[in-house]
Amino acid sequence: MAKISLGTVQLGMNYGISNQLGKTKESNAKEILQYALNQGINVLDTAPSYGNSEDIIGGFIHNHPCDECWRIITKTPNFKSSVISDKQIDKLFESFELSQNKFRKKNIYGLLVHECDNIFLPGGKKILDKMNQLKDDGFIKKIGVSVYSGEQIDRLLDNYAVDLVQLPINILDQRLLNGGQLSKLKQHGVEIHARSVFLQGLLLMPLNSVHPWFDPILRVLGEFHIKAKKRNMSALQLALGFVQSIDEVDKVIIGVNTLKQMHEIIDIASVRINIEEFSNLSINDSTFLNPSNWKI
Repeated sequence: MAKISLGTVQLGMNYGISNQLGKTKESNAKEILQYALNQGINVLDTAPSYGNSEDIIGGFIHNHPCDECWRIITKTPNFKSSVISDKQIDKLFESFELSQNKFRKKNIYGLLVHECDNIFLPGGKKILDKMNQLKDDGFIKKIGVSVYSGEQIDRLLDNYAVDLVQLPINILDQRLLNGGQLSKLKQHGVEIHARSVFLQGLLLMPLNSVHPWFDPILRVLGEFHIKAKKRNMSALQLALGFVQSIDEVDKVIIGVNTLKQMHEIIDIASVRINIEEFSNLSINDSTFLNPSNWKI
């Protein structure tokens, strides 16, 4: 399970276009965490904005103490301001301390800037300066940024040094692969964590249940399912296998709502494919590739 990490947004809130179960029950969340740990999946991706996800993780860790078991990655607040001042930096530190206390851990594997554009605002350098200070003081092992586009990655690498970047990539969204940003990140020694592997579950939905808003890309979605069927693979296998087969990707963030879904992920976690065979499924329209742009 070397590449699989567990996304925890579903543990703390109702999330995902294909999610018909709502927020995961706390008892089920703990079952998922325990099973992940048993399978050697020890990287957890979370954030203060993910409902009570951090509380659930902290409660589980408290009852299953093991300092070296979990590598937790959390995020900064999203600063909705035009300038980053000392007030925002104080808020960043307070948020990190609160997360740290919930996890009951002296040090955390990663802290990411949740909204990349914050660091490009006037005063934005203060954010990474503070994060570097926390790293130097031994509270964080790696600092990084969550990004959405190749332009953000290019600008990030031109201005800052980071250890870790979380980015969107899937069999339809190959922009960062084709644009060379994945290779560029690796040249800078950056650890890459891939999210949106199933495009919030859109790739796994039966075509007849896809919202009409996605009609402009329905043909591509159909072709994706046809390619999976021709290879005797499920949509889940093909979608996960594609991202896992990208050499530059270090971790693939998977979010689940049930233990059954977690079992399904584990069962196919070793799937590898030739990603070049699926270049014709790539689309470039961020209207459909970025869920924040969806109008449904």
